[in-house]
Amino acid sequence: MNEDPDNAVRETGNASTEKAAPVPPQPLGLNLIIALALVGFLVLLIIFTDTSGTRASAGIRMTKDNWTLESYGDSTGTLVQVQPGTRITAVFRLDGRLSGSAGCNRYSTNYTVRDLAIIISPPISTTIVCDDPRIMQQESAYINNLQRTAVLRINESSLKLFDESGKPVLVFVNG
Repeated sequence: MNEDPDNAVRETGNASTEKAAPVPPQPLGLNLIIALALVGFLVLLIIFTDTSGTRASAGIRMTKDNWTLESYGDSTGTLVQVQPGTRITAVFRLDGRLSGSAGCNRYSTNYTVRDLAIIISPPISTTIVCDDPRIMQQESAYINNLQRTAVLRINESSLKLFDESGKPVLVFVNG
């Protein structure tokens, strides 16, 4: 028998003590190279995208259009369509003034925007009483929702105002 203990292990074939042969390095596949390039491109986009400019421009963008209310949150928090035959409007001015029609009465107030946050002060309004109690109820909900807004989202065709919990309270369209 061989007195060399290493040779004895090799002869008996004990796998627990055998060393595996090193695997030669494989060339990087084309898919891996493309994936790494895409990750690098995404990192550059994140670094150089001006998200603060996008948020700051939201307040300016809302002053470029007159807005007509499409739906509002009712007393249960459900978005409902504006009553047929009524027109509720909002005009945001660069000087921080907001005015429009609440459906029956005219209103005016102040607002401030910082990034995507918006604060609307309690409005003052005329005191005309409409014949239809549903229109007066809608107007009341609209005025209350104006004061509840905390966040805005705007795109080319709509302006959405949300409360602090992220629930939509007012949805406007251009016009």
